[in-house]
Amino acid sequence: MKITIAFISLLLILSSCGGESKDSNPKEVKVEIMTEEDSLTATSDSLHIKSNMDMSLINPEDRVEFLKNLAEIEKKHGQQWNFCKCVIKNDSINKAFMNELSDAAFDKLSLRFDVIDAKCKAFLAQNPNQTPDDRARHEKKVRDCLRAEGISI
Repeated sequence: MKITIAFISLLLILSSCGGESKDSNPKEVKVEIMTEEDSLTATSDSLHIKSNMDMSLINPEDRVEFLKNLAEIEKKHGQQWNFCKCVIKNDSINKAFMNELSDAAFDKLSLRFDVIDAKCKAFLAQNPNQTPDDRARHEKKVRDCLRAEGISI
């Protein structure tokens, strides 16, 4: 009889220890999958970026770094213009400097150049022209911007 009671006790102990309790079921974990665009929005929001940049013109591999640099640039120089606006403004001011100018006109144009330079720091600081392929892509983007604006190249 002692053996039977010991055997039953042992079975009860093993059955209570080995099984899963109702409360030990794993909780449902919600996993959100972020798209690259969501990630960039989250990054730009967390960095307090004011600019409304078209990120399609930025190499996908460099976008997060670009946004971090943009945040620092905006702290110092204010809201930045997009790539095409910078291309068009720089093209315009370069053409203006090619003309013969009076001292007053040159000074006025120099002040305008300083404004353009401050608003385009994000693109001037990022130099994607390190390899021939990078230069070719950059030149194509510039041509596309100028063509879209109706500026002859």
